[in-house]
Amino acid sequence: AHLDGCLTCRACESVCPSQVQYGALIDEVRGALAQNVFSATTSLNESTQPKAAQHRWTLWRNRIFSQRQTFGRLWAVLTFFERMHLGGFIRRFGGRFGQALPPQTPSRLPRRFRPNQVANLQPANAKKVGLFIGCTGESLNSDAVRASIRVLNALGYAVEIPKVQVCCGAMHQHGGDLERAAALRAENRTVFGGADLTALLVIGTACAGELLREANSVPVIEITDFLAEIPDAEWSPLPPNPARVAIHLPCSQTRMLKQPASTERLLQKIPGLKIVPLATNNRCCGAAGLHLLMYPEQADTLRTPKLIELNELKPDFVVSANIGCATHIAAGLGAPVVHPVELVAMGL
Repeated sequence: AHLDGCLTCRACESVCPSQVQYGALIDEVRGALAQNVFSATTSLNESTQPKAAQHRWTLWRNRIFSQRQTFGRLWAVLTFFERMHLGGFIRRFGGRFGQALPPQTPSRLPRRFRPNQVANLQPANAKKVGLFIGCTGESLNSDAVRASIRVLNALGYAVEIPKVQVCCGAMHQHGGDLERAAALRAENRTVFGGADLTALLVIGTACAGELLREANSVPVIEITDFLAEIPDAEWSPLPPNPARVAIHLPCSQTRMLKQPASTERLLQKIPGLKIVPLATNNRCCGAAGLHLLMYPEQADTLRTPKLIELNELKPDFVVSANIGCATHIAAGLGAPVVHPVELVAMGL
């Protein structure tokens, strides 16, 4: 149960004196448990299997959550209910899935995004970047996708979003389905590898970390870090914004990508913006992919200190570069949590 309930936040790696790569070990063990390789005579039944390997969760993962277009269609139905002011019904009777949905007013609902909606107005010789939008790119994270396109276009980049890109494989990797995770990463390398790109930019720190497990023919860069590295001279001046912003740092950003300063460096390009530090950034928020659905009590307990601190600080915006963290925190906070690129796009 302890191994199954691990969030893979990798905080233990930061303090391990022997520098044990626990994240890789736990994935391998979960894969072995899912395949029952530890016993030649006894089969694990449904109740003793790792929860992520049980039929119900593999079905949700493989048929819904990792299928961008399917999840996009589901999101369209959910937003319809929200606009009909029936969102409370879903949250009350939708089980843990309903509880995990952040409350939204109809005017704040992210509209479904489709890859064929990209309209690049750049010259033919413009630098071209690929954009990996992840499984939630057509739904929960669609505002971040639109903001990313807008910012990149303003910087002179043409944006390519292949419709055939697939899930990054993180849910499968951490759920013990290592073979499927590797196959998804390979499929994405094929999709983006022949597109003559300057870089492949990834919206979502967990997705970026997953795609970086193997070498790629195109540089894979998390979009916040990519934009933060662009010299100020290449940016048109952004208007001042006196807002107070609290930055939630996902575990995948700090411990997997090892880029804890990327979000703050990007937001420093906005004049007047005040960054409010969070003392709880050294702790996992409890989302951890499907963990927030499989272990709701633990996920909510881990989120509580973050919510207490945010309610005391009362920032104008809360930002996070990971959609899982953003959704989990927003559901408890009762207010939107936005991607840092969205704040930048507000000034364009």
